[in-house]
Amino acid sequence: MRSGSRARRAVVVGSAVAISFALACSSTEDDAPGGSSGSSGAGNAGASLGGAGAMTSAGRGNSGGSASGTAGAAGTGARGGSAGTASSGAGRGGASTGGTAGGGAAGDATRGGTSGGDPTSDAGAAGSGVEPVVCGADNCHYVRADASGSGDGSTWTDAYPELPMKLARGHVYFVAHGDYPAHDFDDAPSGDARIRIVRATTADHGTSTGWDDAYAAGECTFGELDFREPGYDFEGRGALRAVGDFQGTVVRLEGDSTHFSGVDVDGAFSLSNGKHASGACTGMEISGDDVVVSGNHVHDIADDGVVVGGNSRLLFEGNEIDRLMGCGTDGGCGPCDNGHSDGLEIYAVHDSDFVGNFAHDIASTSTFFFGNWADELGDGTADYCENILLANNVLYNPDTGFVVYLEDVRGVTLVGNTIWGQHQGRYGGLAVGVNVKGLEIHDNVILSINYEHLMSTFDPAEHHGDHNLFAVKLDQWMDGPHDPIALDPGFTAIPDADADKVPDPKPEDFTPTSASPLVGAGTSDAPRLPARDFFGALRASPPAIGAIE
Repeated sequence: MRSGSRARRAVVVGSAVAISFALACSSTEDDAPGGSSGSSGAGNAGASLGGAGAMTSAGRGNSGGSASGTAGAAGTGARGGSAGTASSGAGRGGASTGGTAGGGAAGDATRGGTSGGDPTSDAGAAGSGVEPVVCGADNCHYVRADASGSGDGSTWTDAYPELPMKLARGHVYFVAHGDYPAHDFDDAPSGDARIRIVRATTADHGTSTGWDDAYAAGECTFGELDFREPGYDFEGRGALRAVGDFQGTVVRLEGDSTHFSGVDVDGAFSLSNGKHASGACTGMEISGDDVVVSGNHVHDIADDGVVVGGNSRLLFEGNEIDRLMGCGTDGGCGPCDNGHSDGLEIYAVHDSDFVGNFAHDIASTSTFFFGNWADELGDGTADYCENILLANNVLYNPDTGFVVYLEDVRGVTLVGNTIWGQHQGRYGGLAVGVNVKGLEIHDNVILSINYEHLMSTFDPAEHHGDHNLFAVKLDQWMDGPHDPIALDPGFTAIPDADADKVPDPKPEDFTPTSASPLVGAGTSDAPRLPARDFFGALRASPPAIGAIE
């Protein structure tokens, strides 16, 4: 969390019962009690469509269809369509992305639609893998760390040993396995021409001259990546890792219209004698407009996972964020600013969607935090977030007092999410603060809703919702007529709200059992509910409450 984020919260926060790691770092947190101790891409953006879901380290397919799995909806424009179910692992759904008539609602030229498609329609055509690159005259180049040829990038034999300092607009750069240095993407724009950087695969590697299938095996590892100019497609395809430096940020997306997918964003955090010894402070910073971030895994970070600020029209979809260590200046654990970890921290963000993400194992503040320092340190209401969608996310964090903090936002819809932690008195779920207008909460599993922690109160003119399941009723939110209360929502492998944390959780653990009170208890009329769930399965009618059918 940024230092400014403490401005208002200092009024209401103090020391917390920290988890085991935070105790080792001597960091502090809210007066909201901490939880019990615990251990610790996608249908590609840019020009690619549908596609086989890349596998993360957890062994589950990310967004994108599978040629041998359930069909995913075909995409239009620059985004792929809704994902199908992978034939092995759990295919991650891209329910908010656009598609053809059988899938999600069609998107515009740069982004998919957010409403999903007709839930009664059949899925569109299956993706057969990431859309292959079509190489024209001299527009494809090759990068291989151990190449020993001429080094002009013309073939795999004569590949560049690393990405050239300057890349050509309208060109494609295939990258083989190997270790590569950090890279600044600062190539001057040229009209609408984009630059595509692609992890080479056996099925898609451009020229066959000098190619060996071994180049697609193993890991492709970069140092920190900084996209300073607009118009890049960076496609890791689940086989590329970016590694952070000490006190650094692993990935920066500063330029507009950058599409970043299928990358293992590794903070490489480590301790020595209870102090931060190596690894990044932040996993990812996003400040460009019209950015798409999909199917990445952000992990092992000292402080924040993903920080988003001052931008519009972000699509953040199908990503996993975990193992944020809560290690910083507060408590003397290390040099990162304060060390109050948030999975996602957003500030002055407009017209943006956060869909189908999985956040867990965060040592300090929350899985999702709306920055609350605009009035004290920023430009007041001009820096409030506006028109934000959270849909189909699984946010699980018994380690912190609250799983999500909402504050300083005009127009925010929470629909079809699972927001779960551990019941600790009045803590454990969603905290709603001041300056929250246009709040819609529908079809969610939420442990509880607390207003008093952030000195706020329910506003019936601005706060609406129904068909949400709450584990605990605090009488601070005005329940809708169809809001069930159940301490145990009937997840497949996650226990009731009073139980201890489940180590190494998986999204499928949150699937409702057949006897769950979630099944069929939602409404298809919920605002902006995607037609498909977290895993890309069509929503039933009526749908289940939560992220997963």
